[in-house]
Amino acid sequence: MEMGVSLAAAYMGVSDPGGFSLAPRLGIRGALVMSLCWSERYAVQLELGYLFNKIRAEVSDGTGHDVRSNVMEIPLLFSLRGLGPVHLDAGPVLSLAGTGRYDAGAERVEFGRLRTTVGYAAGLGVRLSQHLDVNARFTGNMGRTLNYYEGIEGYAYAYWATLGLSYMF
Repeated sequence: MEMGVSLAAAYMGVSDPGGFSLAPRLGIRGALVMSLCWSERYAVQLELGYLFNKIRAEVSDGTGHDVRSNVMEIPLLFSLRGLGPVHLDAGPVLSLAGTGRYDAGAERVEFGRLRTTVGYAAGLGVRLSQHLDVNARFTGNMGRTLNYYEGIEGYAYAYWATLGLSYMF
């Protein structure tokens, strides 16, 4: 059994929902990691992660706001570790609490979730030492989310690409 913490830079890509445009910015992801390993080749990895991103939402006249996205996620990943220092990870991701909000003057406005409840993740990691691991991961949605900005509704598809460092105790 392994336990550790992970910190990563997160880029959120998002499709244009129509009616308004979205421009993503770099964010951050932190997670508690627990892996159940067997035969030094396989593991099941459970994480409790928090992901923060900002995106810039703009209407056609150029006015816009920064939308803050907060997501609590629980990835359950199968890990293939029989490749020397390299491991491959894949599995479902549950996003139980996710918000998207922006401030319009003194009012905080709901933008809508940017992640569906169930998604998927695939990643690649390299073990640098007994305790350090560098990993890259792609996390996608299982559909589109309904978003609301300045009276306009639109459906958007988002994905996340992360590059991070994990410390295993």
